[in-house]
Amino acid sequence: MIPLDSKDKAILALAQGDLPIQKRPFDAWASQLGMDVHELLERLDRLRDKGIIRDIKAVLRHQSAGFSRGAMVAWAVPEGMVDEIGSRIADNTLVTHCYERPAFSPYNIFSMIHGRSQAEVEGVIAEIASATGINDYQVFWSVKELKKTSRKYF
Repeated sequence: MIPLDSKDKAILALAQGDLPIQKRPFDAWASQLGMDVHELLERLDRLRDKGIIRDIKAVLRHQSAGFSRGAMVAWAVPEGMVDEIGSRIADNTLVTHCYERPAFSPYNIFSMIHGRSQAEVEGVIAEIASATGINDYQVFWSVKELKKTSRKYF
């Protein structure tokens, strides 16, 4: 077991909740903890390096933000074009996730697209297909938003 001091425990307690919705959320955490933001970030790095945390991520609650429709799109991208096409897909403002999944070849690029309507999402898919020349893809519509929670450390 890796020993944690009281500051590490306080940081982990904050990390179990939501990041403050502001431009510099770690500044708010540091202020709340009574420490400099650089110390907070160094401690977070150390906790990650020791394997206590994996990372800190922001989670978009899509429906709360007005995005009621979403689809995971699996794209069949030629192997030599994965970086280029993946970057172009990820550049679309309605794409919230985009990553390579080589084990699912030929559908090796997965992107999550959120919109205010099914037509809006379908339009984005068509735009991406036209812009990239990738017409071999599969669309998987979200049925419901699952509960999103942070990891509990204590």
